[in-house]
Amino acid sequence: MGEIITFITVDNCLEAIEFYKEVFNAEVLGDMTMLEDIPGMEEHEGKVGHSTIGIGESKFFMNDALEEFPMAIGDRVQLVLDMETEDELRIAFGKLVNEGELIVELQEVHWGALFGTVKDKFGVTWQLYYGHK
Repeated sequence: MGEIITFITVDNCLEAIEFYKEVFNAEVLGDMTMLEDIPGMEEHEGKVGHSTIGIGESKFFMNDALEEFPMAIGDRVQLVLDMETEDELRIAFGKLVNEGELIVELQEVHWGALFGTVKDKFGVTWQLYYGHK
């Protein structure tokens, strides 16, 4: 059995990737497929067809949303990130909430962690925590 990999579709994927590089020190793993390089998709210049993004030991796929393939934005899937330090958590949370929507304020929770939830400016909901026991 292989691994489950999250696939995130957003508007302005290149901008989102740069944002996640800043917030999480993310990196692009391998080659990024641009839609204009795919025959028949040349009109989508500057749009990402596929990218693999790494954050720590995890990876996920990203691409650009396209009008001809409409997708509903929903809250049924959220990304959970176990941060390595409290400072790392506070810095990332602050950057995400800066143009995003605060869902759950950073707080100590019953299971012994500092925890908070934010929907970023690209509509992706992140649950961040540090220090679970």
